[in-house]
Amino acid sequence: MFGTIIENFKRKRLHSSLLLNRVMKILYCLIIFEIPNGHTQIKMSTWDDTVNKYWPQGFEEVDIQSKADGTIQKAVFYRSTHPEPQPLIISLHTWSGDYLQEDPLAEEVRLRNWHYIHPDFRGANNRPEACGSDLVIADLADAIDFAVTSCKVDTGNIHIIGVSGGGYTALMAYLKLSRPIKSCHAWVPISNLIDWYWESIGRKNKYAEDLGKIALEGSGMNWETLKDRSPMNLEVPKHKWQNTSLHLYAGIHDGYTGAVPISHSIDFYNKMVSEIIGNGSDHLVDDKIKSDLIIKRTRPDGGKTDRLFDRVIFLRKEIPGLSLTVFEGGHEMLTGPALTLLPLDEPKFMGKMNILTIGDSNGASEYGWPVQLKKLMPFSNIINVSIAGNTIGFDNLGQEKLNTLKNLYQYLNETMTNLPEGNSLDFIFIGLGTNDAKAVFKDRQQEVSLNLEQLILRIKAYFELRKLKQPGICLLSAPPVDPLRYDQEKYGGSETRISQNNASFERICQEHKVDFLNTFDVLMQNFTGKTDDGIHLKTEAQFEFARTILQYLNNKTELK
Repeated sequence: MFGTIIENFKRKRLHSSLLLNRVMKILYCLIIFEIPNGHTQIKMSTWDDTVNKYWPQGFEEVDIQSKADGTIQKAVFYRSTHPEPQPLIISLHTWSGDYLQEDPLAEEVRLRNWHYIHPDFRGANNRPEACGSDLVIADLADAIDFAVTSCKVDTGNIHIIGVSGGGYTALMAYLKLSRPIKSCHAWVPISNLIDWYWESIGRKNKYAEDLGKIALEGSGMNWETLKDRSPMNLEVPKHKWQNTSLHLYAGIHDGYTGAVPISHSIDFYNKMVSEIIGNGSDHLVDDKIKSDLIIKRTRPDGGKTDRLFDRVIFLRKEIPGLSLTVFEGGHEMLTGPALTLLPLDEPKFMGKMNILTIGDSNGASEYGWPVQLKKLMPFSNIINVSIAGNTIGFDNLGQEKLNTLKNLYQYLNETMTNLPEGNSLDFIFIGLGTNDAKAVFKDRQQEVSLNLEQLILRIKAYFELRKLKQPGICLLSAPPVDPLRYDQEKYGGSETRISQNNASFERICQEHKVDFLNTFDVLMQNFTGKTDDGIHLKTEAQFEFARTILQYLNNKTELK
């Protein structure tokens, strides 16, 4: 009964996806918690969740006729609005998912305004037509052809990315797909279906049953079927590793907290190294390190100072066209930096920096500019102490915790304590000023510039007294506000005060030889629509804000 209801809802178009999401969550709970015979629900990985089916605005459902068997195959598609050709991202659903499965990468693609397609490729991997079959590969080729003929695609920048079962399909596409792909990114992938069958038996999860539906013949398993669909057992065409780069990512606790042991990523990486360089290469992951990673879930020999999106990197191996990263985590994709890690010529910083960000609600938001900056600087350590309501030097709402001058030393002490051993702080970005311009402080505006001056002097004194390397200090102009949308009682007249203060801020920065970044003028371009309430920036504007900071950092590092 539940299956019929779900299938009926799945036939609805994407404008009904939010309702579908809610209904399927209810059904999911019923299925899990109201099983009459009392059996335990079969375990599923979090990243193989097929319940959520919400898609951002602008994503549409499309029909693609299969060249292989003539059937209509569906996909979710996003067309960039850029007039110039843009990259194409082929994002692959997980083992039990289909084209409607919610994809966290969709929002990241929309922020960049790239092309995107999320194909069905025969749905869940629980029947012979799916799971790396020839039909699956043909469907992926059809999806790419559809996107290329439907919009202006930069055909030199087509990238495939998948997690879990999608990571498995990414490996199959890397080996078998005939279209020109610049890179494939497989997060926590399955590379050997026979091994995974027995691992799933041992873990008592649903995936052994799925594999049985693919390879069971009569009363026994046809192991050749699983072998022929396992990336570990397939030939690697030479032109593949010469023209398409492959990047593997594994969370060190996967296999314990998730469904796919990290051996699948390590073994496939070693297979590729042997193909490209030959056996005996120093670039192989040796048995001792592999054993430590799998059994001890750490590196006793060290190698734990580098980070990816705040996660410790336990192992990073790389040769031209191939990389393996084992990070602190489980069965997951690190969605934030996933698109930044693509080999694309776009604004990013792939080096390492230690950065402190001090801001207000625009910095404290889960979508705020420090978070967006962290996505664009995946190997940097960004410590964000922003707090909603924060000011440069006022007790906003009568609270001392919203006064940066009074909390500065606490921020700096905590930051320096949390830096990796032997590291120094490279930059401090200060994004304040909106709350200092509130109506309640309109008669104290002469204090704002004095407070900023004190803030700069105290930061410099902190490092000088401790004989620490002085970080670069960059003040970000207070962003624009919209008087037609903001709360007049709280913020009335603040747009004038912000403009006046920003001019004073720039002068003070020049006097004290610190940098001033005019993000105000950047954000003011087409500002309508960048805020809903007149004060807080929408995600797109926060991303633009972060890119402006990134451009500043790239310019600074180029000058050194």
